[in-house]
Amino acid sequence: MGRPVVVPGWLLLSLVVVIAANLVAGAATAVTVNLMHGVTPLAIAVREHDTALLPLWRCFAYPVLTAVTLIYLWPLIAYFRCGRSVEPSALVKRRAVNGPFVMASVGFSGWVSSVIVFPLITIAHFGRWSPELMSQHVLSPLVNGFLAATTSYLVVDWVFRTRVVPHVFADGRASAGATATLGVGARLGVFLIAVAFVPLFTMLGLIRAAAARLDAGWDIGKVVPELVHSSESTFLLYVALGLVLTALLARTFTRPLAEVTGALRRVRAGTLDQPVRVTSADEIGILEESVNAMAATLRERERILQTFGRVVEPVVRDRLLAGDLRGEGEVRTASILFCDLRDFTTFAERTAPRELVRTLNEFFTTMTTWARECDGFVNKFIGDGLLVVFGLLDDAPGRGPSHGAAAAVRCALGMRERLARLNEDRIGLGQAPLGMKVGVHTGPVVAGTIGAADRHEYTVIGDTVNVAARLEELCREHGCEVIVSAASWDLARSGGARLPEAHADAIVPRGRGESVRVYRVA
Repeated sequence: MGRPVVVPGWLLLSLVVVIAANLVAGAATAVTVNLMHGVTPLAIAVREHDTALLPLWRCFAYPVLTAVTLIYLWPLIAYFRCGRSVEPSALVKRRAVNGPFVMASVGFSGWVSSVIVFPLITIAHFGRWSPELMSQHVLSPLVNGFLAATTSYLVVDWVFRTRVVPHVFADGRASAGATATLGVGARLGVFLIAVAFVPLFTMLGLIRAAAARLDAGWDIGKVVPELVHSSESTFLLYVALGLVLTALLARTFTRPLAEVTGALRRVRAGTLDQPVRVTSADEIGILEESVNAMAATLRERERILQTFGRVVEPVVRDRLLAGDLRGEGEVRTASILFCDLRDFTTFAERTAPRELVRTLNEFFTTMTTWARECDGFVNKFIGDGLLVVFGLLDDAPGRGPSHGAAAAVRCALGMRERLARLNEDRIGLGQAPLGMKVGVHTGPVVAGTIGAADRHEYTVIGDTVNVAARLEELCREHGCEVIVSAASWDLARSGGARLPEAHADAIVPRGRGESVRVYRVA
């Protein structure tokens, strides 16, 4: 939202540009007509008559054309007068996009009208019209009017691109339906006509005028110097005009493209929240919109990935999206770690719901952070416990089951240290300390996406997972925090893990008929 204004600055600037361009074109027309008009008595008389009528014509044409322009732009003017406090309507958007072309066209229509009006006045006053009047009645007005319209369009288009369109299309989408703006190709075509063909036509007119003067019996010593002088003046005029038009046209391309290039560099660097300012509805504007749409899509994709990464472990998410994991299931060797809070049921009964959730989140945050540092991924949360898998996604050369087992045992032992630190903080706040049980086992598992057709998860199942869960349950009976199966312990030792003193034992997990060799860490 901007502040209300009586007369928008862009409107004053645009009107001054259009009027000044047409005044300069009028002066240029007078010069070219004087250089190229006919030399017969009729041509001279018509020229004097037209010169007397020109002030009256300008007093009529300029106010009328200015009024037409203001009427067309009024919805856009009213939008800025109210300080852009409301959402711009479709009509306002169309006026913002079409304004430069319409203003240039309205100005050019005055020149086209003069091409019709002045020959009719000549016929009414002199009773006839002659082809020798073509230069002063048709060619000179159309050529200079076209140059005025081209200059007006390029300058006003730049004014609208910088001061109007970005405020009307603040959402970064300059979609206004049917538009009367010139595309890149059309602008290049108009520019080519203005700086190449128009000067050629003017030079041709000067040569034909010189030939007409010679045919009328003028002295060649007078005609040739006059032709040389007029050619030099025309050359300098069109060189200056060409430089101005080239600078204006180049600016409408280079500045937006530089901003688009900068935005693409920012996107490549990961900065997605700095959109490009949309300045038009042509191909450049479409490119600007597309860059913004691409950044918005990437932001949405990043949001989805972050959300997905909170539901599925990021490493699993990335492997699933890359197609590296087979969802139909595969048998692989992995180390499974189950971690659970001790006496959680009793703790939950005497803890307020919010405090219970806060405690669980604090515990899980500590343990999952450590598990990831140990190259494991948290497969799922189960009430007050979590399942961590090691070695399943480790495809690095030279790493086998021993590396996963070493990481799992290291993680289990490190969990005790981190729980001790967490309990120190809790005791300092007057809260009850937490107890923990951890079970680790290594063996074959089935990994794949399991669930319903519309809701599933990537997980591991099998006897190895069941044994790890049962070992974690047996921690209470054996009065320890960590129980590791001999399969994991031996693999961890061969993998270079530094293992503490532990008590070897053979226990029978619930649901199994045979014992499992384990190591209990006190």
